[in-house]
Amino acid sequence: MAAQKCPVCDWEITDGGVKVTVGGTEITVCCDDCAKDAIAKHSEAKA
Repeated sequence: MAAQKCPVCDWEITDGGVKVTVGGTEITVCCDDCAKDAIAKHSEAKA
């Protein structure tokens, strides 16, 4: 299985990562901080 990269920070996702829904799409990020950052950036883009 190929390593998956975090779409927020580009680090390798280990232990399954953290699933978060952003803009109606579920993504997997590497940690809680990246999950919060993804949500915040999406909210800023909509404003």
